[in-house]
Amino acid sequence: MASTQERDEPEHVTQDATERVGEDMAGTLEQAARDLLDRGEEGVEHTLRLVVRGAIQTVPHVEEAGISLVEDGRRVESYVPSSDIVQQIDELQNDLGEGPCLDSIWHEQRTVVDDMAEADHRWPRYARAARELGIGSLMSFQLFAERGSAGALNLYASQPHVFDESTADAGRLFAAQAALVLHGAQRIQGLHTALASRDVIGQAKGILMERFGVGQAQAFSMLVESSQNTNMKLAKVAEWLAGEVEKKGAHRRS
Repeated sequence: MASTQERDEPEHVTQDATERVGEDMAGTLEQAARDLLDRGEEGVEHTLRLVVRGAIQTVPHVEEAGISLVEDGRRVESYVPSSDIVQQIDELQNDLGEGPCLDSIWHEQRTVVDDMAEADHRWPRYARAARELGIGSLMSFQLFAERGSAGALNLYASQPHVFDESTADAGRLFAAQAALVLHGAQRIQGLHTALASRDVIGQAKGILMERFGVGQAQAFSMLVESSQNTNMKLAKVAEWLAGEVEKKGAHRRS
């Protein structure tokens, strides 16, 4: 809740502060994007770490932060938490099946708890346990929720009544930008997977071309037909074929 002094500040002061937060966010996320491209396969985890660190540094009153991701189910995984407390909070929500991060991931785009002492009616077991861990207030922002995958950026403070509407807006803007960076990181990771699949498919095509004396197009058609007949993805069929050839080669050498 904002104090009288804060409400009486000139409008241009608030605007200047908001602009500074925006500049800090932009700089942090630009650095995350650059580091992501430099680090390759390590990029996703490194980017998440930068997002958490940047949120603590740029969003007013935030003391702890973490990103919760869910893949193929409802279990929350805590990624690059800023402290053991954040890790415990995510595990707590898994154990209890309730909490603001779960709500943000599955039901709401933004969850703000102004005072954890007043949240017993919503999450009776979680609120009590969070207070015992020293959490006074929190904000949770949905990063994405699609195709069985979901995530949230969670920001914590030890004191209640520190996250007013302007602070929540800053957190929302940061979360929106963080979601874009995370999406880019996951997309790059997917490209690495696609390249690996392409390599193994090429290897499998070469095996079929040599074994049956066929061309590239015919070898690829053989892989596609095998994929359809076995109800396996094309890359999995190629992996199996390459693996079988490698096993036979190792057996002959021994």
